[in-house]
This record gives sequence, structure tokens and C-alpha cells, in this order.
Amino acid sequence: MGSNSFHLVIAREQDGSIQLLHKEKQLVQLADGLNDDNILSSEAIERGLACLRDFKQRFSAVPGPRVRLVATHTLRVARNREQFIRAAYEILPYPIEVVSGHEEARLIYNGIVHSQVLAAKNIVIDIGGGSTEVVLGNRTNATRLSSLRCGCVSYNQKFFAGGALTTEAFKQAMSAADKQFASLSKEYFTGDWELTLGSSGSVKAICEAMLQFHGDELITLPRLKQLRQQLINWGHVDNIVLDNVEKKRTHLLAAGLAILTSFFRRLPISSLTFANGALREGVLYEMAGIETYSDIRQRTVDSLAQLYHVDLPHAEKVRLTLLHLFNAVAETWQLQHWQRTLTYSAILHEIGIHINSRAHHKHGAYIIANSDLPGFGEAQQQMLALLIGNQRKKLDVERINQLEAPLKLTTERLICLIRLAVLLNLGRVSGRLSIAKVTAAANEISLTFAEPRHRFSLFVKDLQREQRQLNSLNIKLNFSFI
Repeated sequence: MGSNSFHLVIAREQDGSIQLLHKEKQLVQLADGLNDDNILSSEAIERGLACLRDFKQRFSAVPGPRVRLVATHTLRVARNREQFIRAAYEILPYPIEVVSGHEEARLIYNGIVHSQVLAAKNIVIDIGGGSTEVVLGNRTNATRLSSLRCGCVSYNQKFFAGGALTTEAFKQAMSAADKQFASLSKEYFTGDWELTLGSSGSVKAICEAMLQFHGDELITLPRLKQLRQQLINWGHVDNIVLDNVEKKRTHLLAAGLAILTSFFRRLPISSLTFANGALREGVLYEMAGIETYSDIRQRTVDSLAQLYHVDLPHAEKVRLTLLHLFNAVAETWQLQHWQRTLTYSAILHEIGIHINSRAHHKHGAYIIANSDLPGFGEAQQQMLALLIGNQRKKLDVERINQLEAPLKLTTERLICLIRLAVLLNLGRVSGRLSIAKVTAAANEISLTFAEPRHRFSLFVKDLQREQRQLNSLNIKLNFSFI
């Protein structure tokens, strides 16, 4: 129950991961009903209660649900919050957990930890409706938690209430935010971070505006200044034209922009990217009792392997074969940074069998391309789908040719390796085949087997078919037997 929106998420824990079954949000703007004495208006209370009545319809028939109701800044500071809590309990008979600012910050970082790969040193900003949380962390551990009294709803009410977007309004909003960020402890001003992330709705909206104006979602101070000037040129929230930004979010864009600009001005920040996950994900993973992995991508892969009943002993054989090939050619083919992606493709190469054994490579590619894969960026996810979809049978040459030149060459070489690893384990007989030598040239790979050729006549035919397939990737496959 946030200061701007209330969110409902229904999920289940499945094989060490969270699967979202249903989610929705309602714009409640609870913070709009908070006066200077921190008294919540009856109208705001009723908006919140009406939302809870709607949400109750969604899960009231779910058998034995585990429910957690989490409230943030507005109910944290509202002096008459008990009035809301008592009425809410009549609707949803579960205790409302009004979290502290530090607890909110911890849950936000926990949600991000479970949703993407973090660096050794990170700084995260989450601009909420009533407060802004700023967190420092070392990979999976939050090391410094702060909650500031500046939010997009409260600042919108205070500085942009009439909808006018003026230079003076931005100046006053940023000045107020400057004072909040100046109160942070000295650890926040070192600039010693490998990754700077922003989470939740305001940062997402600004990223979407960046995409419209600049073609990507990267946030920098010059870009923030350009966006601010564009809003001033529009003059009023009703004149904002941002196709990528949700209409209900545009009236809060100026307030969020002022806070984020102040964050860049006060702290040594050069750029910021959007974070997957935040408070809701942190709450869900904590409810499910799922431990934090040091490698979020490995947890995702392990979860998928369990979910789709992967034959793990066979996947391990393919993985070991693939690593053997990789180690022999990685330097020549400049693939040193792709080992983990290949490893994931080996573990998951048969997940499509769970749907149908025929064309299981295509089913597997579809699963990967269309699943929520915490820890994987879009480009990584699409590469994994490409490798699994092209591990056997006819190659999708048309799709591969659409890639840009450097990535296309890398993809062709990675596909070659996964195809050979799968082929060498065809029929689950890899133990009978021993590779004596693997060498590579620019567009060529050679395999020497420590076996007599006549004992593997069917396998030779498989290799000959594979030669024809790899020719379409401009890779020449040579093979010989001792």
C-alpha cells in the first residue's frame, strides 16, 4: 500500500523461484490526502478502503493463501493511521505491516537482488510517492539504508499542484530535494560504485521518456536537464506528449524528475539504469523463504531445470562436452566471455521436451524467449533462446543473419559449439566417444576422435549432415578418427 498506488500480487513459489499468477494496481494517491499536520483525509482513507474491497474479490476464494499487507510512507507518518488500519481489517482480516523507512529500503534492495545480477558495489534509488529510499550494497547485502522525506506525490502536491511546469517550480522542488540528499551519511558521497540503479514507477517513467528522445533508457544528468527543459516548454502537465509513458504517470513526472536530478547533482553519479524488481519482489521472496543466491542467473537456470523436469545427468554430460570444445577454441574464436551463457544453454537445452519431444528445440527457444528470467538482460535472454533453438536440425539462418556483424559471428560460433556438444551426446552415448583433439581456425573447427571409424558408422553420417548445416554458417567442420 504505497503513497501513490496500491498493488496486488498473487504468486506461487515453484522450484525455488516465484511465479506471478496475477498482478494489478490502482491509483489511490493516499499521499494527496495528507495535510501539513500529517492527518489523512476521510476521502483518501475511503479511496484506499475501496481499493482493498476490489482486491479482496481477486483472492478471497484462494484456498489457504499466505497474505502479507505492507504499507509504506503515508501510513507510516499519518497520525490517524489507526482509523484506516481498523477499517481495512474489517475488509481484509490480516494485520497491516507499516514498515519503517529503513525496512522499506531493505525490502527494495532484496527485491532487486532476486531479480538481476548486482556488482560488488551498488547504489540504488527508489522514488516513491511519499519517500525516497537510497541504498548502498555489496552484491546481495545491503550495507547502508536511508529513507528521505521526498516523494513524487508529496512534491507534486507541494510544487506542481496546479499542473504548471515552470522553471521556478523545478528550482524550488530541486532545492528541497537537495536538502534531503545532503542529509545522507558520508558513505553516499564516495562515488565508489560499479552499478547505479533506479527502481519503481517514477524512474521507470523517466527511462521511458529517455527511450522516446534518445533511443535508449540510460539516464544521465544532461539528459535529465533536457527533459526538464522540454517539460518547461510544454508548460503544463496537460500538454505533455510522451507516447511511452503511462498517462496516469505523466502528472507526477515533473516531481520525480526534480528528485532524480537532485540525486545526480548532490551525489557523484554519472549514469543510471532501471532496476528489475523492488519492494513487491522483496516481500514475495521473503514470504516464500527463498534464499538469496550469489548468482541470480544460476538460480533462474536451476529453477527452470526443475520446473521443466530436465534430465540433469544428461545435461551435465552435454555441459562437460561443451566446455571441452569451448576451452579448445575460445581464444581463437574470441569467445572468452561467453562460457556461462554456453553453460546455461547446455543445462536447459532439453526443456522443450516437457511440451513435446518433436521439435523440442523450438519449444525450448520459445520458453526461454517468453519467460521471466531474473538476472538475464534482454540481450542475454535472446542469445540463450537462439542457442537452444538452433542446437539441432535445421538452422534458423534468416534470424541469425538479422544480427549485427560482430554479434552475428559470435552467435554462429556459439551455435556451432552447442550443436556439436549435443551431437556428441546423441543417444546418450558420449561415454563411448573420446575426443583426442580439437583445433580451430577463423572459420573452421577440426575434431579428432580416439576411436576407429568403422565402429561409429552412424555417427559419421551424423557428422556429415552437420557439416552441411554448419556450411550455412560459413563454418567448415573437419573430423577424423585415429
